[in-house]
Amino acid sequence: MKKLLLFVCILYGMIPQTQAQTGTYKGIGTIVFEAGAPLSLIKGTSESANGLIDLETGKFRFDVPITSFRFLNSLMQERFNDKYMQSSRYQKATFVGRIIDKGPISAKGEAKVTATGTLTIHGVAKKRTITGTLVQSGNTWQLLTDFPVKLADHHIQAPKLSSGYGASTMNVSLKMPLSPTTPDPQQIAAAKKLSIK
Repeated sequence: MKKLLLFVCILYGMIPQTQAQTGTYKGIGTIVFEAGAPLSLIKGTSESANGLIDLETGKFRFDVPITSFRFLNSLMQERFNDKYMQSSRYQKATFVGRIIDKGPISAKGEAKVTATGTLTIHGVAKKRTITGTLVQSGNTWQLLTDFPVKLADHHIQAPKLSSGYGASTMNVSLKMPLSPTTPDPQQIAAAKKLSIK
């Protein structure tokens, strides 16, 4: 999850100022979360993470449909949606934020970024500060980040592992390519309405 905040940070800090005044960037990436030790691992993968940033304001929004996560077996996927995430009620996880710090671009075309915002999972919003790396490739970028999420922070029941213990934390990783885009008027309006308190 949400991590996306970073994607915005990076873009905003690395794009020439003339573009940063008017450019909008968009991406669809992959999110993987894992909970538990290797022998009792719970792992879900979604390739439907969406990101949008308005470079006039530096604000951004990231979301992923909960039902887009796929698991090793159908039973695990059913329990994830029905028992733990209640995806019929809480359909998306979102991360909305603002860039707060950016580092210089290295000789390898990489830059470290830090962003802060609100991560909402299972209907519970939490303030988060997340760091990541932006890697340049031609005229596009790729955002890479990983961070932990405590299930109790979002009122999610800890799933039982084969060891009999519950997994209290999930580790989230994001990989998202970012490209310039011309959004439709509704996308522009949505980006500009983002509020960070």
